[in-house]
Amino acid sequence: MNNPNEPISDELLARYLAGSATAAEIDQVKQWLEASPRRATELAAYRKLWERSQAVGQKRMPVNTDAAWEKMQKRMHRAAPEPATPVRKPEAIIKPMPVKRPMTPTLWAAAAVALVALAFGWLFFTHKASPQLVSVSTQNNTFEKTLPDGTKVFLNRNSTLTYPEGLTGDFRTVSLKGEAFFDVAPDASHPFVIDANGTQVRVVGTSFNVKAYDEAVRVDVKSGKVEVSKASRKAILTKGEGVKVEADTIMRNILADPNMAAYRTQVFEFTATSLDEVVQSLRNGYNADVRLSTEQLANCRLTARFERETLDATLAVIAETLNLRLSHQGDTYWLEGTGCQ
Repeated sequence: MNNPNEPISDELLARYLAGSATAAEIDQVKQWLEASPRRATELAAYRKLWERSQAVGQKRMPVNTDAAWEKMQKRMHRAAPEPATPVRKPEAIIKPMPVKRPMTPTLWAAAAVALVALAFGWLFFTHKASPQLVSVSTQNNTFEKTLPDGTKVFLNRNSTLTYPEGLTGDFRTVSLKGEAFFDVAPDASHPFVIDANGTQVRVVGTSFNVKAYDEAVRVDVKSGKVEVSKASRKAILTKGEGVKVEADTIMRNILADPNMAAYRTQVFEFTATSLDEVVQSLRNGYNADVRLSTEQLANCRLTARFERETLDATLAVIAETLNLRLSHQGDTYWLEGTGCQ
């Protein structure tokens, strides 16, 4: 075998296990084994079936049909009484019996190889029938992933997406723990379904954001139509709409958060937005600890747009616009002031 990565023949393995391989063939098997750690497991499976086949072969005892027939005839003569009158014995009809030839070691090895091939074929089939699950996780980072169907997913920090390998079947079902923005590839015959902490989000082709760090789930739609359901409750959302799901309650008539995917785009838009909501968006988008020094500051309103700015620059502009002070203690940013007029 010039290349140990090439598949090895069943005949060579049979001779190796039967002890009839040449020195050169034994070297070939050793090279094949050294090329991959998994091949030792394959050879062990071959050897196990080989040993079983040898044990079966040893249990096959030769049968002397002539001696058995002669013994049976003697028993018949001892048991039969003398006839009163001569009886003409029927002529015996002799039929040739099939002779079972003992299997040679080579035949046993071939049978063992065939059984191994069937076993590996069965394992391959069951593996294909039950695709493996693939998980993609983030910690203190974001990550973009294109799924096998062409759907693009952008994971926020501390999130996990799980899906079956190949993403095939009547439904393209995935599981989300955390937050992600989905841009689903259209396929009307195979709906895309997200399981987010017991809440189901079902679409055909659209873009939307799902936040599911705990049992409370929020869905905001950027384009297309989305169906959100939990237990027996259901809501249909279109562009610019959102819902919150808490326990078995679906809160509807919520405007979609314009900064739902700021952690992906680093673009923030605020239109007369309360400073409390601004701070929440900055926390999520920058993964930073931003706080207000007093509750009165929450009522301040901000209208501004920030596009790919650093957190320090963004907070500096906010402080200047609302006549506030910005301080930084450790990893925490503080917006301080008496309030807004």
